[in-house]
Amino acid sequence: MTREQILQVVRATPSVGAARHEEFADYVVALSQRKKSEDGWQTTEHAYMTVDGKLAMANQDHARQNKRLDFHTPHILVDNDEQLTLLVTVTSELYGSRHGIATSRRIGGSEIERLFPWEVAETSAMGRALSAMGYGLIPGSGLASAEDMMRASSVTGTEGRPGVEAPPRAAPAANVQRATNETRTTYSRMHPPLSPVQRNKLTELWRLLHPESAEQVNEGLDRLFVESFKHGINEATYEEGARLTGQLLSKLRKQTNSPA
Repeated sequence: MTREQILQVVRATPSVGAARHEEFADYVVALSQRKKSEDGWQTTEHAYMTVDGKLAMANQDHARQNKRLDFHTPHILVDNDEQLTLLVTVTSELYGSRHGIATSRRIGGSEIERLFPWEVAETSAMGRALSAMGYGLIPGSGLASAEDMMRASSVTGTEGRPGVEAPPRAAPAANVQRATNETRTTYSRMHPPLSPVQRNKLTELWRLLHPESAEQVNEGLDRLFVESFKHGINEATYEEGARLTGQLLSKLRKQTNSPA
């Protein structure tokens, strides 16, 4: 799916209130899927919006209409050695209340699910609630976010079973197009780049944790990515950003809750 094809898809997706999906096309990635049919396995591509894209779109819509958008404290549905399942409710002055439910698999899940189950489940549930309001609800993608579909790729053993849709497959990096005019590194479909919202969140967390060196935030974050992943922040992927965001949030909580 080319950049122009992604733009065509989001242009055809209905607006939500005062926000158009085309404005947030940079948060949309194309993922390939394989499905069993009478003619064998067929590969199709669908466009998915990331959760931070849905959040950015929702915030913009409500800001333009001067209305409130509230995210309630997650409700724990299941919390055991195998999984964490959360329910998140989002309340809008425009559209009422919607909820999303998501699970982090502590056994058999992706690495980020196992390391940061709460953050993954909360973010995914939030994305589903926003999808229920219409944000990022791109034809063919359903309520799933790009992150949901990428984590689904860690599920194995489905290919070859009649009528079972296989998880998304990575395609050559050269085929990946982000809907943006910027020149940026090409990434595998399963590894989209760090988003602008993630970068802003990492910057905010770094400044809170290191107020004495707030002016060196770019150097500090770049060093952190090099230490963690052997490359700087400009080459970071979305999942790497999510992982370090979780680590910095954990440090901030410990710092905030520690006795003076």
